[in-house]
Amino acid sequence: MLFIKKLVSMLRFIGSYTVANTQAAMEYRTAFVVQVLTLLASDSLWLFFWWTYFHQFPLTNGWQITDVVILWAVSACGFGISATVFGNARQLASLIMNGGLDAYLGMPRYALLHVCVAATNPTAWGDILFAIGAYILLVHPSIIHIAVFIILVIMVSFIFTAFLVILCSLAFFLGNTEGMAQQMFNALISFSTYPMDIFHGAVRLLLFTLVPAGFISFIPLQLLRHFTWPLFGAMIGGTVLIVLTAVGIFELGLRRYESGNLLGMQQ
Repeated sequence: MLFIKKLVSMLRFIGSYTVANTQAAMEYRTAFVVQVLTLLASDSLWLFFWWTYFHQFPLTNGWQITDVVILWAVSACGFGISATVFGNARQLASLIMNGGLDAYLGMPRYALLHVCVAATNPTAWGDILFAIGAYILLVHPSIIHIAVFIILVIMVSFIFTAFLVILCSLAFFLGNTEGMAQQMFNALISFSTYPMDIFHGAVRLLLFTLVPAGFISFIPLQLLRHFTWPLFGAMIGGTVLIVLTAVGIFELGLRRYESGNLLGMQQ
């Protein structure tokens, strides 16, 4: 019962921050709409490229256009939720280097969660709208498939966020890792939007370990093609493992953190 109360409290906290951040972004409504539509158009252009390709080659190594749509929908929606809800995670390395964590460590909420939800990337709404529209209009899923899709993209958003936290938390140990974190995160996004069957051997192993693209693209696709409980359990296990790894590395690094002696208040 206590766990449920804490979970509800945490979800309310995240929801309140998300609403407040989105409202702040919409203060400049025209710029917000233009940014969202621009990203929506960019995602649609990539999908159009794949549609043109599969129009010429309807079946490629067992892949069809609907498989690519599912692949892009899951990855784009997961990334969109991560960037919208946990948009400040990408600033974690900078906060560590500049002593900016001071403003969060004295607050009653868990510092890492507070850091992650403190800001949003409003343009990521374009990814979410694209993903939902493409999945519903082009795949024609059933209600059950839509429910599975929602659960999967939430887990994918956790994987994106946790991977970014891991990369940024290396700043505790290695110094400024902003550039490396951005490059590795971009690599994760790139690998997550290509058919997994084109990778083999050691590269494929890396995509389920060092760069967990397989949990963003391959496993969700298989579950939406043909749902099985063992594979769903593997997806949950992989998500939990990477989240716990991110929390563990952050906590370990926090012991080495040197305060910047900054006084600040989060609005």
